Amino acid sequence: MKKFFSLLKGIMSQDMNIFIYSSKKNASKSSRVLVPIFLAALVMFSIGSMFYGLAEALNESGNLYLLLTLAILAPTLLSLIEGIYKSQGILFEAKDSDLLFSLPISKRMVVLARLIKLYVFQFLYSLLFTIPGVAVYAIFAKPDAYFYVMTALMLVLLPIIPTVVGAFLGYIIKRFSVKFKSKKIIETIITFALVLLIMFLSSGNTGLINSINENATTIDGNIKLIYYPIKAYTELVQEFNIITLLLWLLINIAFVVVFVLICSKTYFEVVSKSKENSQSSTKHEAIEYSFKKKSQLSSLIKKEFTRLTSSVVYMVNTMFGLLLLIIGTIALCTNFQETILYISSEDLDEEQVSFLMSLAPKIFLVVVLGVSFLTSITASSISLEGKSFNISKSLPISPDKQLLAKVLMSDMVTIPVILICDVIFFSSFDVTIVDILVTLLASFIAPSISAVFGLLANLKHPKMDASSDAEVVKQSTSSMISVLVGILAAMFFGSLTLILAGLGDLAMIAEIALLGLLLVVLWAILSNYGKKRFTEIEV
Repeated sequence: MKKFFSLLKGIMSQDMNIFIYSSKKNASKSSRVLVPIFLAALVMFSIGSMFYGLAEALNESGNLYLLLTLAILAPTLLSLIEGIYKSQGILFEAKDSDLLFSLPISKRMVVLARLIKLYVFQFLYSLLFTIPGVAVYAIFAKPDAYFYVMTALMLVLLPIIPTVVGAFLGYIIKRFSVKFKSKKIIETIITFALVLLIMFLSSGNTGLINSINENATTIDGNIKLIYYPIKAYTELVQEFNIITLLLWLLINIAFVVVFVLICSKTYFEVVSKSKENSQSSTKHEAIEYSFKKKSQLSSLIKKEFTRLTSSVVYMVNTMFGLLLLIIGTIALCTNFQETILYISSEDLDEEQVSFLMSLAPKIFLVVVLGVSFLTSITASSISLEGKSFNISKSLPISPDKQLLAKVLMSDMVTIPVILICDVIFFSSFDVTIVDILVTLLASFIAPSISAVFGLLANLKHPKMDASSDAEVVKQSTSSMISVLVGILAAMFFGSLTLILAGLGDLAMIAEIALLGLLLVVLWAILSNYGKKRFTEIEV
């Protein structure tokens, strides 16, 4: 047991500093603690606002009990989705695997320690979604002190099952994909398919507010029938039952034990095969190499593409928003009315739908801006280089050119997908020349803004000592800042688009001019600050 706790301490100590903000080594304690608290509060306030609107409608109809169920279901689904591809980085692609394999430690001990580390990350992030929903429920229901005691226990137990199930699905994906030469591509495709399947199956419980009110009892019963922990929690907060509590605890323990026993049998084999170089299959064959001369910039861009495609979590995190954009565009173009009714918070009559149809180009522009600002590839591009960043610094290539390559690679991934969606939309709706011009310009400018800002955030807050890609892509300070600022930018420019929609074409052109000005300012900051900061980063 002492050996296990020493192992757990070593594994956990590597990356827990991501929850402490520190831009400088001599940063004050208050700034290192208050900044992440402020960012967490901002996220929870946004989520709480959405729950509050739902709570008002449910409270009026006497269905407030459903809010508690939905407040638990949302982070459960999030933990499951996150666990699928986070597990592949934390469990199977950790950089300290070779060291652990050389130590006299059992497989089960390593698997359990890494599963606990994954659980801790999932627990901390699930709090951002669970606390707002429970708090809103408490505001309306005004429960007694016993409710808060059982809720505190729920916050600890809630992420266990979705984390274990997500890790098991990640294990299956990893074990299946290592049989193929193009392991990363197969892994990414399967991960995308599973995540989309989960979203599709869960979408039936996230309809309109009116529909939720009308079918509250059915929805609540179905959710509790499918997922016992939600049923156990909602029963325990009403009346304590030792049998229900023990059964809940035993189910969680059983999931962990079964996963550790199954995964540990082939754990080392899967990890070892995932590290095999694709050249091993052709090491006995004579290979004729050809060399082509390329410019420095094109070689740097190719290097960035290679790094992107070598990491499943990096690709999934990058492509997921773009994939949703394609699906959303097709949905809008094939059945605009049904799509609007699905995402609307209330039933709409024909006149309202016709009005929204007239605003279709502006609505699509809002979608393009939102996806662009929320897709930040460069927020992790420097941190992912790790120790090899010293090699980049030593190259006879200016930092400006290396930073430009990162921005261009990001644009080359995002802009073509957005342009394809633009063409699909333009061919399905009656749009004016100004609408086409504004949307096309936004399709180039907004992704570039996201790329430049993400790179600035990563330069300011690099994480060069991560033990896995998942900790850089999903849990670093730069990624968190990019996501939060992206959300704020999407909300601001999305609202501005809808406000300016009725003011004529000149107003829309003015918005694009504002976006262009923002890009110029960010690029000027990157040009002046980037070179200096690039050379200052120590590995």
